[in-house]
Amino acid sequence: MENHGLSDEELKRVLAFEGYGNKTAPDWFLGMEEGGGSIEELKVRAHSFGPVEDLRLAHEKLGWGDMRRHVPTWRVMSKIVMALEGTNEWQGTARAREYQANTLGRAGESTFLTELMPLPCPSIAAWPYPKIFPTKEDYYADIRPNRIRWLRSEISTSQPRMVICYGKGNWPHHMEIFDNVEFRPHVDGRIRVGQYHSSKIILLPFLSYDLVPATLIEQIAHLFRHEVD
Repeated sequence: MENHGLSDEELKRVLAFEGYGNKTAPDWFLGMEEGGGSIEELKVRAHSFGPVEDLRLAHEKLGWGDMRRHVPTWRVMSKIVMALEGTNEWQGTARAREYQANTLGRAGESTFLTELMPLPCPSIAAWPYPKIFPTKEDYYADIRPNRIRWLRSEISTSQPRMVICYGKGNWPHHMEIFDNVEFRPHVDGRIRVGQYHSSKIILLPFLSYDLVPATLIEQIAHLFRHEVD
């Protein structure tokens, strides 16, 4: 059976994609969904991706070029991790670019990048897969509950030191992952923090330069740097 150009098996594989990097890493990033989104891209993912991929090698498979290119979300992630680790000159563009290119989301390194929803999409409003799921709301209703259960199980098993959940509009879904966790406001209410077993859960705005500037990263590092010592 075909689903907008995908076989059932191909669709099953892309829906089961877990993320990039190292699932045993101390620091996890949890977003809403990846950018991109086309049936052609899904076919590449179905045939060449495993459940967990090295970020740089995966993007080479997709033909997306140099990992040093300017991707604000990756750049902010890189600065957050370097600030938490006490890296000198973590605010510098060159240092963040090198971390993004060589360390972020890499197999065997210190981060794991995953998403609340598994299919890449160009924007919140866009829906490029109407023949797979008629609407994005149908997709959410069908896939999100199991994805939340999967994330809860994986985080319980892996017990990362920190899970950084970003995108304020998705905080209710992020909080649903962590049963009975109380999230307290910090940094003048700009972030929320909870404890889930041995993992510190941090709710952040979307990782853009305006919503998570260097001053906020500095404050986050001041709060939690002892967690990574």
